Amino acid sequence: MMHPYRTRRAQLIAQMRQHGGGVAVIPTAPEVMRNNDVEYPFRHDSYIHYLSGVTEPEAMIVLVAGAQSRAILFCRDQDPAHAIWHGVRHSPQQACAHFGFDQAFPIAALDEQMPALLANVPALFAGMGRNAAFDERLHGWLRGVRQAGRAGVRAPARGRARAGAHP
Repeated sequence: MMHPYRTRRAQLIAQMRQHGGGVAVIPTAPEVMRNNDVEYPFRHDSYIHYLSGVTEPEAMIVLVAGAQSRAILFCRDQDPAHAIWHGVRHSPQQACAHFGFDQAFPIAALDEQMPALLANVPALFAGMGRNAAFDERLHGWLRGVRQAGRAGVRAPARGRARAGAHP
């Protein structure tokens, strides 16, 4: 079942290479509270599902189109107490094998990993304007990369961000 997803990711990476390479960042939809203690039913993001099959909240795909292309998934760790109410989720290790990613990390490692993934890449491909929290987080990662400029690190020189859409 993961073969179509792996193929779709490879096709997107190939298209990114045709534009000079870079990194694509694709988040899933956020969970939304309806009132103090009730959430709206979670609906996964269609883009992330098309590329991975992942239907879990708090997930993000990072596709690297460069000398060593790779597909990376960030997702929640397993939590037995959480699973009682919301169902079992894949751990990063299980998700890597089940969904065919080259690497997987806990979502908690995202802020630590992203500046390194965005360093010295020619372009950033990201959908902007759909989620203000994601937009601000992305800008924070880019600020972190730019602050390392004195050490010879370059931020993406080009961006392919479309309002309300993903790459």
